[in-house]
Amino acid sequence: MKKQILSLVSILLIGFSIGLAQTPTETPKIINGGVINGKAKSLPIPAYPAAAMAVRASGAVNVQVTIDEEGNVISASAVSGHPLLRQASEQAARMAKFSPTKLSGQPVKVTGVIVYNFAPTQTNEERVKILEIATFLFLVRGSATDIEKLNLFFETQDFIKDSINELPDFAKEIAPLASLKTLPIEKRFKTIDGVSSSIRNKLSANEAWQFELGKNFGEFFAQLILASNEGEFDITKLNESNLQLNLTKINELTYSAPSDFPTDVLEKFKEFSKINEKEYLVTLENLQALLIKAVAIVETISPEATK
Repeated sequence: MKKQILSLVSILLIGFSIGLAQTPTETPKIINGGVINGKAKSLPIPAYPAAAMAVRASGAVNVQVTIDEEGNVISASAVSGHPLLRQASEQAARMAKFSPTKLSGQPVKVTGVIVYNFAPTQTNEERVKILEIATFLFLVRGSATDIEKLNLFFETQDFIKDSINELPDFAKEIAPLASLKTLPIEKRFKTIDGVSSSIRNKLSANEAWQFELGKNFGEFFAQLILASNEGEFDITKLNESNLQLNLTKINELTYSAPSDFPTDVLEKFKEFSKINEKEYLVTLENLQALLIKAVAIVETISPEATK
């Protein structure tokens, strides 16, 4: 019996020693860092893919990453965001660099989320849409009594449809213009003024500045158009005081332009309003120069209008 007991103890001791030898080492911990954009030493900006740019894809893309003990991203997978923006975000995330993270003095891996925000760059034409629609409104208003001129505006461009597509937030306000040329003269003014008032009520401060600039430019341009015929001017149809008032207001507005307003467009308006400094505004030479500068502005803010 004693021999059997010793044998059993020997077996248990051997098993215990084997068990000790096979005890697994502690698995290294992985820290969850949450959103880690601000912790990066280097965070490359992702490319904006051409396909995404073509459809104006935008918004945030969240990329789940794992960072090794040396601060290198060893895995990156987009977990949300526009499909056309995910691959570029993952590629940028893999090139990010972080400082090593330590736990109790030992380097550890870290998981977290890198957030990329995509916003398509606006063209000048897109940035002056409120200016464009205000110019058109008051250009048409100034021509509302001349059915030939009015029809010309609507025949040379599908402005109403384009405006509704490009300014969906103002679709309801713009829609009444579609029937403008079929209305009696007195109702044309009422319709345009109603549209103008509805749009104004929805504008931010910067947009309201654009609208006011467009109003004065449209009123001025309408006077030139009504007094012109194939490049010739009938000066008797022009009111110099009204023209000067519009130019003065345009000039004043150029000195209070919002910081995000395109500088090249602003410079064109400054050059345009400078003609008001001449002693006599209503001369054929000055009127032709004004018309040329006005057309140049229209070509900038609404390229389709001059095609």
